[in-house]
Amino acid sequence: MNRKNFYRLLVIGLIGLIITLFNCAEEEPLSPQTIRGKIIGVVKPFGIKAQVDLKQGSILQTVYADSVTGIYEFSSVASGVYNLEFSANRFGRQVLNEVMILEGRVTTIRDIILRPLPEQIYFINPADGASGIAVNAAIEIQFTTLMDRATVENQFSIYPPTDGYFEWETNSSGNKLLFHPGDQYITNHSYTIALGNQAKTINGDTLAFDITSAFSTESLKLVSSIPENGATYISPEVIIYLSFNSKVDRRMAEDSIKFSPPLFGDFKWLDSRRLSFDPGAYLASNTQYTVENLDKLIDIYGSVLTGKNALSFETEPLRVIANFPANGATRISRNTSIVIGFNTAVNQASVESAFRMTPQPGNWYFQWTDLTRFQYMGSTQLQANTMYQITIQDSVCTDNWGNPLPAEFSIFFSTGN
Repeated sequence: MNRKNFYRLLVIGLIGLIITLFNCAEEEPLSPQTIRGKIIGVVKPFGIKAQVDLKQGSILQTVYADSVTGIYEFSSVASGVYNLEFSANRFGRQVLNEVMILEGRVTTIRDIILRPLPEQIYFINPADGASGIAVNAAIEIQFTTLMDRATVENQFSIYPPTDGYFEWETNSSGNKLLFHPGDQYITNHSYTIALGNQAKTINGDTLAFDITSAFSTESLKLVSSIPENGATYISPEVIIYLSFNSKVDRRMAEDSIKFSPPLFGDFKWLDSRRLSFDPGAYLASNTQYTVENLDKLIDIYGSVLTGKNALSFETEPLRVIANFPANGATRISRNTSIVIGFNTAVNQASVESAFRMTPQPGNWYFQWTDLTRFQYMGSTQLQANTMYQITIQDSVCTDNWGNPLPAEFSIFFSTGN
């Protein structure tokens, strides 16, 4: 091959390699981290420069609508479900819930129209359109000046009518009115609050117009539990507590709740929102227990429990929780007996088979208080000035459900004269 043909083939090869690499680069898929969604919308009236907050519990991003066109845009949003909150000075806030964002897609939001507020009002909470509001949440109206409290309370209303009481706070902005429900709002229900235009400032000025704001409440929910969901190393001597945000249908709860493995005990109600279950006996050690059928519970308003259908916890392993003499004790009386206590009910025969005392006293025997506690005792005295060892073999000793002691138990003590 002459030099000219060699260079020609070399150039052709390099061109082919470049084309191959270029095609591979084009065909390589984007990583999930690089695929983002976009949100576009308009806030009216134009010219108010509304603030738009992107939320998932807390604020993730904030943008401002164009002061002329009202257009706003979130250009890089990971896929997921978000809430949008819109606000502007002298205008009421509005919330848009459960906005779904998909990878690589543009989500167009319907036009949001913010309603003006009288000059005496700075904000109202909950925001207009808010959902999932706690059933015991206070309604807040922040005024920009000091108000005639009697006229404000007289002009305030809530529908459906709800018993409650007013509380006032004075701050640097003026007055804040808080309305607390006397008991609770109805779960999963819509409410409208209103303030009439005859509410007055302390100078006698009235509001320019009536204002209204609507919100909806949360469904029945499990607020807390003892043990907490997913908890480990729970004592087998446990009482289970469930706390709800609303008054629960007691009969439905007691009929619906089941336990796995099965437990047979007693339900007790601290009040209509707090329930306890006493198994009436020790649980098995090192075992996962599940409280099931929570999603079948309803409250007195007919709201079905949401957010959780079960919770589980795991008990601690079998262990010795009490012993006498203490490990390392000295000058122990020669007339003493050995006391051992467990954290749950044990298999008596397995414990006695696993128990060793060295040196072994003559004519000693086991005396059980119950299946969690025994004494090892006898009529003969221990030897004077002698070191004794107590062991319980882990591979033999089990609880009443067959779960073994995870490690050998061993203590030493010495007697006196």
